[in-house]
Amino acid sequence: MVIADNVGSTENTSLSGSPKNKTDNKTSGQNSVSSASSQSDGKNNDGVNNSSTVSSSNSSSASSASFKSSIPKNNILAVSSVNWPKRFATWTQGERVSGTFSRNKYGFMNGVYESADGLHKYVGFNIMAHIDWTQSPKTQFYALYETNGQYQGQIIDRSKVDIVKMESYSYTASWYVSIDLAGISADKVQICIFDDDGSHGFWSSNGVADDETYPFIISSPIFGWSKIDQSLSDKINQSSSDADDGIIYAGQSMKYKNNAPRVSQDNIVDFSNATLDSKKSIKFNQQTVVNNELVSDYTISTNLSSLENQITGLDQSGNYGISTDLTSVLPSTTQAIKSVQYGGLKSINITPEALAKKTINLKDYTDPKFIAKLQKDLGSNLTYKWFYYDQLGTSMSQANAPGATGVLGQVWLSIDNKSDLGKKIEQQLNSNKDGYLQLKIYSSGKLVTVGNPILIKGESSNFEVPDLIDFGTISTDDVINGSSLESQTSATDVLKVTIPATTEVGWEVTARVPEDGALAKLNGKLNLLGKDITTSPTVLADINKSGESSYDLDAKLIFSGYHGQVDPTKYSEAINWKLEPKITLNASE
Repeated sequence: MVIADNVGSTENTSLSGSPKNKTDNKTSGQNSVSSASSQSDGKNNDGVNNSSTVSSSNSSSASSASFKSSIPKNNILAVSSVNWPKRFATWTQGERVSGTFSRNKYGFMNGVYESADGLHKYVGFNIMAHIDWTQSPKTQFYALYETNGQYQGQIIDRSKVDIVKMESYSYTASWYVSIDLAGISADKVQICIFDDDGSHGFWSSNGVADDETYPFIISSPIFGWSKIDQSLSDKINQSSSDADDGIIYAGQSMKYKNNAPRVSQDNIVDFSNATLDSKKSIKFNQQTVVNNELVSDYTISTNLSSLENQITGLDQSGNYGISTDLTSVLPSTTQAIKSVQYGGLKSINITPEALAKKTINLKDYTDPKFIAKLQKDLGSNLTYKWFYYDQLGTSMSQANAPGATGVLGQVWLSIDNKSDLGKKIEQQLNSNKDGYLQLKIYSSGKLVTVGNPILIKGESSNFEVPDLIDFGTISTDDVINGSSLESQTSATDVLKVTIPATTEVGWEVTARVPEDGALAKLNGKLNLLGKDITTSPTVLADINKSGESSYDLDAKLIFSGYHGQVDPTKYSEAINWKLEPKITLNASE
């Protein structure tokens, strides 16, 4: 006998040589790259034939790709061996000095930059040198680099160097030098340029080694290369004593520093979340030299106006806020910075049945650290409004429910199925659609930030029943005389029920057969889980826990005796299954 059934649906959810009487008066403290650290020697007036000066440290420099110079390359002096030093040189700070009896000082000027062009990795910088410096036959370029305390050096082939004159003065000029450092892998690098040419080289009368350090050599600040030193802090709006809590919010600004050269377009940091990455802005502030090492300073901000009403692409994992990884991206290296939490709200997973029995308090879905941070950064007297967006064709609208507006941290949104908001959410859940809530926060009536969107996701209880319970061939005698027959498909006669953790109600599974079914005509009954299945719903499973439950049906076919005619034919019976919340009756006196 074949017994067919109605199956419930399942819902899924980065040369220096040895110095002579080296002094260290330049190796501590902080100096701007574009500022002077020493006075000129007052020799050889270097009047100006151009009224403009080199750009400031926070201006953009042209990409190294545009500095393919037509100036002839100089010959490289043959060097059989070099004893590379075991520490970096003190950087040589150039200076543009105005005045009739003053002169410019040779050395590195404002800004160090890096860029890439295919496999080429360039570092570029401005230096002050002789007005006809490229006519010198004695210029040599070196890279000194360090990894894990081990120093090495390399003579840079002249074919990897481009030099362009940027601005001319009476006897000196500002030059942009671009060097291809492809193939160099090191934590830190310093570029050193040697030139002892009698007419065009680097002499103490030009301010080079006037403190008896490194004759004929100008040296760059140390900069990070294959591995950079970096820091990211969200303490711009906080006192220095506040701990960095790793939480960021819409409109937040963060201070980012590294020891790498500046990158073109300043696109220095990526968010792993594509939406947040597309909503960020990066501002280059300045480059300084601290303890002989380059420091590039940026401000990274999340854009409030573009994150307001942004729903898609900001999915949550069930924790507070949205976890996103920040990575520094430079031509020389890609390096992880840290993970941060954007916002502080978590998703709501609920069934329609649970919404009918409970009130959702948004305090339970809000990170207290997030609220504390906003109050510390933006003010203690903040107000808020909640907005709702569903996927039923309704645009975002202000929520209408108790606590939908109020003072942040003092009042909380409450949702039940009686409020206008609750009814909308119930409709959304019953339509198997997702909805969203967004928190907007104000100071004196002005929008100052928004929370990450809260996903409201419906959860469904579901169950599985056999496609077929088969009793095979039944003899006429069994029907006429009465018998108890076992299913031949007992291995697959299993009821499985899955209940979401958020349901917060009890559930039951019932089964029934039709009144005019074939079994009733033969005076037979179907027995499942030790219970006769009748035309009225029979409770087979009473479930008071979440997760998956499984039940062997132990299906039997019981005939009580039949005295009518039995026709040899194939009989089948439909079973109606139902999974529903238990009805609780409350009695009152």
